[in-house]
Amino acid sequence: PYNIQILNIYLKGLMQKYLTYNEYEVLRLSYGLDCDKHSAKEIADELGIKGVGCYVRVSELKKQAVKKLIDNVDHSQVLDIV
Repeated sequence: PYNIQILNIYLKGLMQKYLTYNEYEVLRLSYGLDCDKHSAKEIADELGIKGVGCYVRVSELKKQAVKKLIDNVDHSQVLDIV
């Protein structure tokens, strides 16, 4: 078993180090790190992303953020925590 609060703190620290504010918030809200999970529409509203395809922009930010983390974080560090 793992401690979800410690894992959340660790993940949020990695995210703050490598991601922009919007990328960080999209992942935090999408995956429910320290909050309830939010839909793409709710995240767009929260971040002030406007327009018909606002949820598409949230999806793009999420994909971009995950790629940045994959490219920058040593996988063995994450696996040791999990």
